[in-house]
This record gives sequence, structure tokens and C-alpha cells, in this order.
Amino acid sequence: MKGIKICKRIASACIALVIMAATFVMPISTNAATVPVTVMVSKAGQVVDTMTFNGVTVQAIYIPRNDSNASEMWDDPVYCCAALVSKFYKAVYGCTVYNLWPGNTPLSDVGYFTKVSTPQVGDIYGNSSHWAIVKEINGSEVVLFEQNWTWYDSNGCYAKYNRTVNLNNLESDVNFFRYSGATNILLKPVLTTDYASLENSEKTFSWTAGSDAVNSTLNVYEYNSSGTYNSNNLVSSTTDIYGTSTSLTFPMGHYSAQVISYTSTGNSYSSDFQEFYIAGEPLATDVQIGDTLTVVAGRTKNISHKMLPANTNDVLTWTSSDNSVATVSNRGAITGVKAGTVIITAKSVSGIKDTCTVTVKPGTVANLKASGSSKSSITLAWDAVSDVTGYRVFRYDKVKKKYVKIADLKNNSYKLWGLNKASAYKFKVRAYKKSNKKSYVGKYSPVVRAYTRPDKPKNLMALPLKQASSVKLSWTSSKGANNYAVFASADGGDYIKLKTVSGKKHSVKLKKLKTGTSYTFKVKAIKKISGVEVYSGGSKKAYVVTRPSKVKGVTAVKSDDGNVTLSWKPVNGATKYQIYMLSGNSYFRVKTVSSSKTSAKIKNIYDNKKHTFKIRAYKLSYGYKYYGKYSDEVKA
Repeated sequence: MKGIKICKRIASACIALVIMAATFVMPISTNAATVPVTVMVSKAGQVVDTMTFNGVTVQAIYIPRNDSNASEMWDDPVYCCAALVSKFYKAVYGCTVYNLWPGNTPLSDVGYFTKVSTPQVGDIYGNSSHWAIVKEINGSEVVLFEQNWTWYDSNGCYAKYNRTVNLNNLESDVNFFRYSGATNILLKPVLTTDYASLENSEKTFSWTAGSDAVNSTLNVYEYNSSGTYNSNNLVSSTTDIYGTSTSLTFPMGHYSAQVISYTSTGNSYSSDFQEFYIAGEPLATDVQIGDTLTVVAGRTKNISHKMLPANTNDVLTWTSSDNSVATVSNRGAITGVKAGTVIITAKSVSGIKDTCTVTVKPGTVANLKASGSSKSSITLAWDAVSDVTGYRVFRYDKVKKKYVKIADLKNNSYKLWGLNKASAYKFKVRAYKKSNKKSYVGKYSPVVRAYTRPDKPKNLMALPLKQASSVKLSWTSSKGANNYAVFASADGGDYIKLKTVSGKKHSVKLKKLKTGTSYTFKVKAIKKISGVEVYSGGSKKAYVVTRPSKVKGVTAVKSDDGNVTLSWKPVNGATKYQIYMLSGNSYFRVKTVSSSKTSAKIKNIYDNKKHTFKIRAYKLSYGYKYYGKYSDEVKA
């Protein structure tokens, strides 16, 4: 069996575990070097954790949990815990891992797994309900790299990363598995070197290599922004390097390097290209960058900078004091990661440096919408912002003529009660994050306008009129209504607005309705508030059944065998047709046929007289019969 398949038994076991706080499920030593962190999962595909192993980075992606998907998600081939194990070994070793069932030993299409008592980084952690990868080992504590260890409550869905287990206090069903290919597979090398160095000084290059690598080649090219290189760009090529480092000198310039590792069988694996600069005289005597900068989480902003003298050939190397808050590119582009404050340092090859304090604000609230309004309430909702403490909701105060904070929330929706009916309101929301005893606030969302509803119309009544296709509606008017909207549902279908009438009226005649149809009506008041038409809730429903139309096109033919055959045109909505024959001065019903028929035979009329007939349709609704008009008389 290839790929991942999680048996249904995992679902119940995982759900039982994750509804407990993760810190109580697995004990965590107070001496742990890596601290578990809880984050909110707000969107499908959210990256909660990453792990780089042998030069390959794998992401743990999550999906929000709730009551509707709490059990199905454990079988999901993208988000379940076993999916991460398969993804990790596919990325690192190129093998397919399967047999990830509770209590089983994982299998691979290349190599094999064995149980080990002492885990190392990259091993698989497994128990009767969960799979993970060993991320770090700190003494007796094992830090796990895992996917969808989640729980949820009324405030949202949460995940814990850097969760640890203690080797001295493992549950009885825990096992660690090691892949045989981990000891002999050639891995993609990862090349590292200083971003900027001085010309005519030795520059060191180092890289990782799999145990099968016997030697390497280091190629250095003139930098090409397209990222493609060939022999025309080649500056130097150092072959037959035994080991994982070498040192070279270069003249001033802009370069890109790549290392290629070879096995004894001639197979090779190339690193990504590594960009670097060689600086030259004159070197910088002064470095100046902006003192402060504000950037929004998830966005990038360039920091202003310059070096003196103006003709310097020096190069700046940029670093961030905390990459979990903000990262900086080699060209001074700051990318906010999460709310907080970091120090960005720009250092020249000459050793001159300057710093900038960067404040990262939470992301801006998007898609703020008002919905579910009533006469006295409005519900606000917006897209969740990742890694924030909560949200602050502001409402415009007409008296103070400014926005006033009305709530601090953890989740991304809010229902306001006790509002005035048929009134206009304005709201805006921003996210905030508390970190290191400081509070960071994001930009305000765009303003959303919302309206409470006017009173509903009351006492709606529906009366059929003589004409089969007409109905009269009447209701008690709503104070301040500008108009009324009339809605109808035919035979249980969707409601359709039939008509809008003036707010000065409280009744309407509806004509040209479908005959033989069960109608449900409701009416809404409309009031213009700040130029916007705001609808009330619907009135109580009123019901009426329109009578079938008159049967038309009736013919009667008598045959020699004493039978009279009647035929007619179909009537919309008819349940059945009743056929009457004149006897003396009175009609009596001789036959009833279903609506699927448009003809009937009256038998055993052997006399030589002409007989008179008429037909009517009726509709049956909730046990009542609604009759249409009789057809014109016909004789046979």
C-alpha cells in the first residue's frame, strides 16, 4: 500500500486527546531549551511550524477545526498528522512512507524503518493515535515537529508547536522509528558563505554533504539576476575538494556560487546558488540608516540607507535581532512577521555599522462586514488576522463626533445589542498584539456602515378574489415606512418580490398570479436611512390557494357502442377533474379523473337522446378542495 491512509480509529483517539490542553497531555520539563508556543489557526493551509533537516525545509500546515470537521479532518491526506511524516521523508529522502496505522511500523518503498530506543533528529515519533518527527533533543526532552495537534473552543482553533515529550516519562504506546536510508543517502548540499567580504582576502565557503559524497566541485560565476548560469559567466571552478569547505580570494565584484557533491558511482547533487559581494577600496567611513521604521506584519518595506564616502565600494550586510518578528533581506527590505520590536543592523565590510528600530504592527483587518441585523442588534464579522491577541471594535459617536472603542475581543465577530431601531451606525476594527508588556495595534479596517431594521408589518391577511388569478393582501402599517415590499412563494418555492407599494398604503391587489397554486406571502417595510433602503424583517406569513381556471376546449363525441368520449385542455395546478351530466333539471357527477388526463369515457349511454356535460377542475391543498369554474356545456 502506497501513500497515506489513517484508519478511522485514529479519529476518536485524536479527538479525545486534543480537546485537553497539550501541556497536560505530554509533560514538559522546566529546563527545556525550546518553549512550546500556542497559536490561533485562522485559515486553511496556515503554516504553524517549519523544520529544516539536511538542508531541506518542510512546513507543517493546518486547517481550522470546528464541530463540523473535527473527525473528518483526521483522514485528510493534506492536513492529518501522518501526511506530515510522508511529506517530510519525500522531501528529505525522496522515498514514499506508508503503513502509518496506529501501532504499526512505518514502511518505505526505498529502505526500511526500525524501532530505536534513543531517538535522534529526523526519526519518527508514533503512538496509538499520533505521528510526528523528532525536531530537537534537549537532554531527556524531545521536541516534536507535528501537524494538526489542535483543539478548539468558543474563541477559535488553536495549535501548539514545539511540544515536547520526556524520555523518562513516556506513555507505554510511544515508539521511535529510524529510516535506514538516513545513514547512506546523498543529500542536497547547502552552501553557506559571508554575504560580503574584502577583496584579496581569503573567503571561506562551507557546505553540507551526504555520507555517500566523496568529493565536491565549487563553481563561482559572475552574478546574473536571472538566476541562470553557464560557462560564459564562470569565474573559477575548484574541483576534487575532499571535505566540506574551501577558501578562495576574489577581486571586487558581484558573484554567485554553487557546490556540486559527487558519489563514487558518479551521481551528483547541486546546491542552490549563493549570492555574495567582494568589496573594495574605498571602504565606508560612515553608515547611515533610518532610526525607526514601522511595518505591518506580512508586508515588506525598504529601509533608507547610505554609505560615505559617496564613491565607496563597500557592501552592507543586514541582520535582524529577531527573525521571528521581522526579517531583513541583503538589500535592506524589511518584512514583518509578527507584532513586536526588533533592531535591524547594517554593517559594512569596513566594520562600520548603524541600527534601526523596527516596529511591526499586526496585520490590517480585512473584509469587515455587517450582517444579521435586527431592530436592536447588528452582527459584525471580519477575516481573522494571524498571531494577534485580539481585536478592538470602534463605533462612531455622533455626540462626541469621533470613533469610540466599544469592545476588546479575542474572536473575529461581535454582536451589538440594545441599538435604536431604524438607525444608521458606522464601525471600524483593528487588531492588537500584547508582547513583552507592550501593546501593538494595527491599522484600522475600512469603515463599514450598518443599519438596524424598522418595525415589521403586522396582521398580514390574504383573501382570494373572484378572478382565479387574483388575491388581496392587507396589513397593519409600520410607523415611518417609506414603502412595502411584497414577497410570494409559489407551491413551496423560493420567495420572489412581486411588488413594491407606497408606505401610505396598507393593502394591495395582486393580479395575474398562477391559477391552482398554493401561495405563501410575507411583507417587509422599507425605510430610507441616510439614503439607503433598509428592509424590516418579514411579517408573519399569510396563505392562500388560487382556484384553478375554467376548463376550456371541451368536446364530446358519442359512438355507436353507447360511449361518450369527452376531452379538454389541461388546467394549471389542477389536482383532479370532475365530469357532470345533466339529468332532468339537475347535474350529477358521473366521473372524477386525475390531472394527468385530459379525456374520459362515459359508458353505457344507449338511448338516442343528446346528453349535456360540463367539467370543472379542483386543487387539493391541506385537505381542502378549491374549485374552478365549470366549463361551457357540451352535448353529445
